[in-house]
Amino acid sequence: MKLSRRHFIASGAALPFAIQSRSTQAATTKIRYLLTSPVPDVASAVHASIPKALGYWNASGIDVEVAPFSGSSGATQVVLSGRADFTMASPEPLLAAKQEGAELLAVYNHTREAIYDIAVEESSPIQKLEDLKGKTIGVTNLSSGAYPFAKAMLSTAGIDPDKDVKWFPVGLGPQTANFLQSKQIDALALWDYAYAILENLGFKFRHFTTPEMSSLLSFMLVGNEAFVAKNPEATMKMAQGIAKSVIFTRTNPEAAVRLHWKAFPATKPTNVPEDVALKHAVHVLNSRLDKYRIEGRKTPKWGFFEKEDWENTQNFYEKIGFIKKKVDVNHYYTNRFVEKIADFDPNEIIASAKSFK
Repeated sequence: MKLSRRHFIASGAALPFAIQSRSTQAATTKIRYLLTSPVPDVASAVHASIPKALGYWNASGIDVEVAPFSGSSGATQVVLSGRADFTMASPEPLLAAKQEGAELLAVYNHTREAIYDIAVEESSPIQKLEDLKGKTIGVTNLSSGAYPFAKAMLSTAGIDPDKDVKWFPVGLGPQTANFLQSKQIDALALWDYAYAILENLGFKFRHFTTPEMSSLLSFMLVGNEAFVAKNPEATMKMAQGIAKSVIFTRTNPEAAVRLHWKAFPATKPTNVPEDVALKHAVHVLNSRLDKYRIEGRKTPKWGFFEKEDWENTQNFYEKIGFIKKKVDVNHYYTNRFVEKIADFDPNEIIASAKSFK
């Protein structure tokens, strides 16, 4: 995830040519939906593959074209241009685009907790954030979204993130493992399933976060505002399909992994036995799965946005300099679809997941 505002003010001519003009609308509503990875990891199965694989979208009268893409920044820009209708993005591109008055709207709150934190190996003598002063922290690269999050976390612990620690690019997965094993880094600043990948390699971690960071918004369904206004029923059904998929996947994660592999064959490992690959993939999937639940939330409704969370998120990004001004947070999102999204029987989904072969 690159935190650069330049991505959001680029001209339409600079956008990839792979996204073609909209086809003629048929009886069902056609939706072009961009993912934010060219090869969607299994952790994204809930919104990337399951709703389509299980027919949740088609059965409700929408024809969703799921298109892998590279990054929240570019995907959001394509949605803004009207050459796609939705993307599942982190809040940064929406915040930045709204600085320029862009007609984008968050319509479904998907990942209900922050995905980033700082962690050390369980055997590390580091017991609290303050102990990181003078240490070296690994990040995948310095454009990772985890980097500014970690810097902000350290600031709350009285550590100057630009002077009191060193930052070291460590890549992802086996690359990161090499730096951990050689003790070239003392801690990591990553996201949930990046840690899960390392745990599959045998590592165990102790995590640190702060109340401020845990209240920040994460992945959400972002739509072209004109499309949403013209197609409210299709927008609701798009979100409802994802909500149903959360229930199915939490009930039967192994089935969800296999469906995801079928939809995106390149994500299935070929260098390990299938039972091992399945075990590892379920662990990666589970690293984020609980963040989709509605049970125990302040407002336990599918897709619901808390205004306070938007205010905290906007304040955070203004504090770290990503946005230069604040706007009325009501411009970022809507909860208008929440009641209709919940208009299905979750017990039917649970039963179908349990019996799925």
